[in-house]
Amino acid sequence: MAAQLQHTIQKTRQSKLVRVAYHLIFWAIVGFFYFFVFYWNSAFPLVSVIFTIGLLPVAVVTTYTFNALLIPKYLNNKRYGYFIYLSIFTLLVSTWLSFLIVFYALIHLLNTTASLEPAVLHPELQVLSLNFIVFFAIAVKQVKRAFFIQQEKNELQQKKLHTELKLKEAELKLLKAQIHPHFLFNTLNNLYGLTMEKSDEAPELVLRLSEILDYILYRCNERRVLLNDEIANLRNHIEIEKIRYAEDKLTISADIPEETNKLQIAPLLLLPFVENAFKHGVSHNTGSAFVHINLLVKHTALHFAIANAKNETSQPNQTYSKGIGLQNVKKRLDLLYPNRYDLKINDSATTFSVTLTLQLET
Repeated sequence: MAAQLQHTIQKTRQSKLVRVAYHLIFWAIVGFFYFFVFYWNSAFPLVSVIFTIGLLPVAVVTTYTFNALLIPKYLNNKRYGYFIYLSIFTLLVSTWLSFLIVFYALIHLLNTTASLEPAVLHPELQVLSLNFIVFFAIAVKQVKRAFFIQQEKNELQQKKLHTELKLKEAELKLLKAQIHPHFLFNTLNNLYGLTMEKSDEAPELVLRLSEILDYILYRCNERRVLLNDEIANLRNHIEIEKIRYAEDKLTISADIPEETNKLQIAPLLLLPFVENAFKHGVSHNTGSAFVHINLLVKHTALHFAIANAKNETSQPNQTYSKGIGLQNVKKRLDLLYPNRYDLKINDSATTFSVTLTLQLET
């Protein structure tokens, strides 16, 4: 811990030294700029030296007054009146100091030169060069500040997205953990009923169940699985339900494609709809029931529709909204396919239907 703290302190010191070095280099360049500008426009080399030595400290003080005091304390805090007043005052003082430097150079040259026109010193060049450097340095500082602020915002946004992603992944794991026991409980109930009846169809149900367990335990740990595998799991589930119910009790129609062009889907996303159709639409129905399943794949769009009969004595939303099935799948759709799905649920007196349109990935 102490070593890490020492390393942080050393790194901070190095960063400060680098900043100081950059500032010194910048003002050294400004000093050369002033000298060559005044030397180019003056017949007296000594004037260039006087102007450079005198004007550079004025430019430094004026620049840091703006960058370190006026802008952060007044402009950034939206105290515009104080900022305008103090800015004008600072510029007037710096202009007055630049003219003092001109007068000093004039007096010095008059002592050494018999006749001299003050205009040859170009006092307007003093003011222009001073303000140019000041405003240039301020602009560099503010552009740099805006860049780092935007960079910090981007980093915070990335951290926020990363945190949200971690939370979503944790929630998805929790939701999937809820799916597995929920599904196994229903399927084992089916198997228990057949074994109690000593049905010859029990071995086939065990085979289907083993395939389902293999899919759930070993192939559903990824965020995406092949749609073909998901459909195969649905087929096994449907076949189990066909074994469980007599033909006069249940009519099943399933229009499901054989090939899906290697599209991928979140595992166990469609299963809750099928489970609910059989659990609420068939097991609770005293008469003849039906389950109609239609799955269509067009390009990368999945169109899934399922409808089942309802017990006429049950009230809408009385049993269908209970349990974790539909609530779970809605949450998973929101997390995994935001703005990429359309889910419609129709709960009437005699029929319950679900229509899902989903944009998949390859």
